[in-house]
Formats: sequence, structure tokens, C-alpha cells
Amino acid sequence: MESPFDYPVEEHRRGDPDQRDDNLNFPKKEREHIVINLEPGLADAKKRLHDIEYDPRFKYFLDGTLKTKYLGEYLEGNSNFPILSSEISCAVVEKVGSKLRPGRLEKRLAFIFPHKDSGLISDTKYERLLKINQSWIDSGNYMRIEFLQKKPDEMDNIRYSMLGKARDLMHKLESEVAQQLDMDDDWLIIDGAIRKSLFLKLKNTIGLAKSFSRNPIFDLGDGNPLMITSYLSRIKEGERSAVFRKDTETEGFIFWYVRLRVFPPMEPLGGIVKIDFSYEGDELSEDTLSLIDEISAEIYSMRSPSLYDEPRWPSFIYPIRLAERIMQSAYLNSEIIGVFGRELRKTIHGV
Repeated sequence: MESPFDYPVEEHRRGDPDQRDDNLNFPKKEREHIVINLEPGLADAKKRLHDIEYDPRFKYFLDGTLKTKYLGEYLEGNSNFPILSSEISCAVVEKVGSKLRPGRLEKRLAFIFPHKDSGLISDTKYERLLKINQSWIDSGNYMRIEFLQKKPDEMDNIRYSMLGKARDLMHKLESEVAQQLDMDDDWLIIDGAIRKSLFLKLKNTIGLAKSFSRNPIFDLGDGNPLMITSYLSRIKEGERSAVFRKDTETEGFIFWYVRLRVFPPMEPLGGIVKIDFSYEGDELSEDTLSLIDEISAEIYSMRSPSLYDEPRWPSFIYPIRLAERIMQSAYLNSEIIGVFGRELRKTIHGV
């Protein structure tokens, strides 16, 4: 029987992680999932993009990914827990003139352990793990040891919490890379939502989500709220939706949708991307509306060349797909991760 340390098994969180993240922004509590139209005068609550002129502003395109593998069980006395390793990557694609080029690639290989006060790790082993992690940092190694912030009695499933921790580490790496870009007056597109506090201080940045929450109820101001599929099915290729804000928010984030493609028999939300934008005003000025139009038109122009062989091709813009390919080309071999895991196991046990 093969050991996971020799042949690590990839772990998956059930469902779409991007959609699950966005669901947290629209909990189904009283009015928490109601969104308000900030353009009540916009005919049919949508706008055509084909005739909008813009000066290209997006120079950087950032995406992150992770692959989490199960390495085996840690046993100490009557305690046991899974050992997971997460290969976390973040890539930046830079636009220079009309050409795209790889900008930056950062990686981490994180080994995730339970909370230090969980009772699952002895004080001796915990101190040993801290020393191992510090030695990796001092040597410039991209491997890290990370700990959960919750105790077992605060979690429903420790394995599931470890997978959530890996995703948080990916967002942290994305934020660090974004903050180190030489932006000046250039703009950045981050793949996914940017409502997390890690991204709040990034200037000239939008989030572009291929997957998003189905929870919002759209109040268009006509007294007939619509479910998301009913509303977005009205948005045709090359159109943007109206701009919205949660009913419970008076400032902060605004968001809207752009349909990149229609390809029957596509499901109603296929080919649509959601755009998150940090905005502190309580209403949209003419300058802000012009900016939203230009951003939307520029994103629509990036739908080509098509990535037809990809399952999510209708919702891709080309620079983000290029960032994904860069990260995929640098994935570690499973056997190599297993070697790292075995060496870590020996070190923990003082071998």
C-alpha cells in the first residue's frame, strides 16, 4: 500500500471556492443580500459598450492559485491530525505596449498544522516546528510552516479548516505581490473578488471574478426585485449591468457585471464577469460613471483571443489565462513534495 508521503494525494474543497468567498459578502440575512441600483436613470439597467472610447489603463494582471496535498496522519500519543502541504503561487503578467510578458512569479510551499493550543501538538514539537520555519525564512527558502488560528472545539472539521487556511495564505501572497508593484498611474486587475481587507488599500485596482455569488437580490428601483439569473440574463454580449451597492452599505465597494460572450446552450450566467471596485463616495459622479464605462469597455476588448478549449473559456480575459499558464508551468512534482514532507516528518521527530 502506497504512503501519501511517497505519492501525495491532492485535496479539494467542495464547490466553487470563488463563489463561496463571494457568498460571504451576501449572507441570506435580513436585507444583507439586497443590492441597490446606483444608476436608477439607466434604461433597462444596462449599457452597451461597443461605442465607448477609452485609453488603455490596465498594465498589470495578477492571479493566484494553490494545490493542496494530503501527506499522511501525524500521530502523537492519543492525538492525530492530517498533514497537508499547499503549493501556493502568484503570477503577474505585464502589458508593455500591445504585448504581454511574464512579470513576476512568487511561490510558497506551506505545511499546515493545528492551532498551537489545540492539545494535538506537544510543546516540544511546537517549538521544534517554529525553529524549522525560522531556519527556512533565514535561508530564503520558500517553504513555510503555518498554524491554524482556531482550536479544534471552534471548528466543525479540522481538515476543512486547513484547506481554508491555505486559501487565506494565497490571498495574503496575492496582496503582498500587488503592494510591491510599481504602479504609478497604471491599473491592476486581480482575478477574483477584492472585498477582503488585505486588498482595501490597493489603489487603481479592480477585482475581476469569473465565479460569483448567486445570492444577491437586485432592487432596480421599480418595485420588482429580481433574482440574479433573471436580471443578468437580460445583459447581452458587449453590455454592462448597472452599478450596485449592498443595501446595508453606504460607502466602500461598488460592483457591476460585464457579459463577454454568449454561446448557446450556455447557462444564463456563463460568459459574465463581476467587477469589484473600491469607491468611497455615497453616489456616482459623472467622472466615476465615465471611468466605469471605460473600464468595462477595456475589459470587454480583452476577451480575445478566445480560449475555447478551457471549460471556463467564456468568462476568461486573455491576460489572466496567461498568468494561470505561467503558474501551472511551475508546479512542483508530487514526488518532490513527498520528499519535503518526509524530511519534515524526520525533523519533527528529531531523527
